Amino acid sequence: ALMVLSGMLAGCGREPAAPSSEEVSRAVQKPFEAAADIQMGGVAATVDLNRTEDGVFSFVFHEPKALDGMTVTMDDENIGLSYLGLHIEADSEDVLNSAVTKAIVAAINQAAEPEGITVGVEGSAVTVSGETDAGEFTLTLDQKNQSLLTLSIPNLDLECRFSGGQ
Repeated sequence: ALMVLSGMLAGCGREPAAPSSEEVSRAVQKPFEAAADIQMGGVAATVDLNRTEDGVFSFVFHEPKALDGMTVTMDDENIGLSYLGLHIEADSEDVLNSAVTKAIVAAINQAAEPEGITVGVEGSAVTVSGETDAGEFTLTLDQKNQSLLTLSIPNLDLECRFSGGQ
């Protein structure tokens, strides 16, 4: 029985090893574009999310219909809001503190820091766990191309599913 147990613990070489937190943080730091389906509480939203070379995130809303075309841009210091030709710039500490966009950006940015994250493998996905002001989060990445798959922030009842490559 001991032999079987040690063989199981060794994983028999079938389960791929988790990448290092440094490898994951490099993958998460890369610019990307993805469609995102967001569920938060009873609210559903569909956005196009992208991150530029210099770490600026933009969310373009498609659903709910009332927000169709609204764009939120964020970096570490500022939030920009564009809608129906109006544009507002604000300090990110002053507005949208509990907003879904801020929570998503904070989690992705935290996952991009090798310190303070836990990396694992679940099936064909790499899991990255950590904590932000919004609470604990789990981000999953596709193991092959390192694209974002899902983000979960249980404290906010937030689930986000990404699609549409990098």
